[in-house]
Amino acid sequence: MQPASGSWASRCIAASRCVFEASVWIAAFVFSSACDAFEREYDIWVDTLSTGLVRVYNRDLLRSSPEPDYVLVEELRLGQASGRTAPDDPEVLGDVVGLAVDEVGRIYLADGASQEVRVFDRQGDFLRRFGRRGEGPGEFRSLAGVAWHPSGVLLAMDLGARRVTAFDSVGTVLSSTGHHEGTDNPGSAWRTDVDTLGFLYEPDRDSPSWARRVLKHRLLADFTLAAVDTIALARRGPHFDSIPTNWRPLWSAGSDGSMWHGNTNRFHFLKVTDRNDTTLAVELRRPTPRLQGRERDSLGTAWGLPSSSLPRYKAVLESLHVARDGRIWIWNPHVGQTWGRWEVLAGNGYHLGQVATPVLLAAEPPPVFGQGTITGVTRDDAGGRYVVRLRVPAMD
Repeated sequence: MQPASGSWASRCIAASRCVFEASVWIAAFVFSSACDAFEREYDIWVDTLSTGLVRVYNRDLLRSSPEPDYVLVEELRLGQASGRTAPDDPEVLGDVVGLAVDEVGRIYLADGASQEVRVFDRQGDFLRRFGRRGEGPGEFRSLAGVAWHPSGVLLAMDLGARRVTAFDSVGTVLSSTGHHEGTDNPGSAWRTDVDTLGFLYEPDRDSPSWARRVLKHRLLADFTLAAVDTIALARRGPHFDSIPTNWRPLWSAGSDGSMWHGNTNRFHFLKVTDRNDTTLAVELRRPTPRLQGRERDSLGTAWGLPSSSLPRYKAVLESLHVARDGRIWIWNPHVGQTWGRWEVLAGNGYHLGQVATPVLLAAEPPPVFGQGTITGVTRDDAGGRYVVRLRVPAMD
């Protein structure tokens, strides 16, 4: 895949601007002969504004094939079907509420049923378990997730006790920090990102879901968490949270402390630095389906709302994650197969392609996107839970 130069691309785009302004997407196929040659050779147009903002347009108006560009390969599976082994077997997974992976590939699994953390090595061999139900140090009332910190610390969230406990890799308790004291919703999962600088990011649980406020924390020398900033990303709203087609914010922190964000209704994403400067705007030129006609009227009737209050477009994306290798993964659950596909972007905003998974990965707990691997939770037809590691193929 070769990026287009800004000057050459600008001439083609300028020559065809009237076509795009007419909002006829399929007209991309009736460009002038010069632009036809350009479009066949290049898939990407890059423009740098005088402000320094880089805009990347990925041409993808109509995919030429329904098949994915890449398919992930399952290379590890943890878990056993219940009833085949002893109930206390570490590979009999209950309610997996969180996953973390450290630098050497060890997998930390938070099990909400047993209120404990289980550790497996990179080959999938069981190493140890720690934690249990209770109120004391290293115990949990309502374990809701785990996160691996680059200082060599595992952070475990107990939403029932409203605290975060820091463990070392063998399960020794290092500290306990009160957390989410103002939250009255202890039953939800803990969603976090950690960058290589050591900062931890999580949604502000006391703000509306449409507000896009993200809390930034630092792990102190005594292994306690301290809030250092509240990041208010661009927002829209308010809106009806209960309507499935309504937009929701998407965000993820990059390893360098930057923030990528967008929403579920558009193939459009922004990169914001830790200094709150927007440096990159990325668009995948794929039409977003409109919510219209009978479908719009039926949904309005089902929710007891006037159809005019519903959004113009359908929600087409589900989640966004920045991997440790810098790639951006956006889950598109409505394309091609039951569990959808991932749109993958390089760190510079170039669309690398559409990637299919061999199994359905659960949205919660969120998968862990590492260096060329994705670790997540899946289920079999009988409802049994498994943790799988998928290998990402080389992408051009």
